[in-house]
Amino acid sequence: MQTQSEDGSDVWPEPDERMTNLIAGFDDQGRIKPMTYRVMREHTQTWPVTAATPSGPAALLKAARDMYALGFYSYELVASACVWSLFAMEAALQLRLASTASLKKLIELAEERKLIPEGSGGALSAGRKIRNHVIHRSVQPVWSLGMAEPVMCTSHAVVADLFPDPSA
Repeated sequence: MQTQSEDGSDVWPEPDERMTNLIAGFDDQGRIKPMTYRVMREHTQTWPVTAATPSGPAALLKAARDMYALGFYSYELVASACVWSLFAMEAALQLRLASTASLKKLIELAEERKLIPEGSGGALSAGRKIRNHVIHRSVQPVWSLGMAEPVMCTSHAVVADLFPDPSA
């Protein structure tokens, strides 16, 4: 839904109805803090990003963060953001490994070469399956924020691990 100004010139999106039922936590007095676009946008800033990340994966991650926050207005964008973050992770693996192998093989190579934290291969393989499910089913998924958070955070963390800042 959209709201127009009184003169009809401006169109502003309204929050997705499902988002209005969520809370963003509690304030210092124990009162409920409402979920807002700003809260979601600020949350995306908690995921790791490095200046050393090549422009391709960096742009994909930025788009994923933007979509995640815009999920406040269109809930389906939350799941789309996750898939985009998985695309960024795949692009980063291809660049770091100088390979266009399948994502499954890229994950295996990254594990073998210890480019990703030990044990993270399982989470990445789960992400690969999610990516494949979306691509091959051609269906727009709908995920909760609880489902989306680990995908977004892990994708960002893997890319940051693959391309750490020189000072780190």
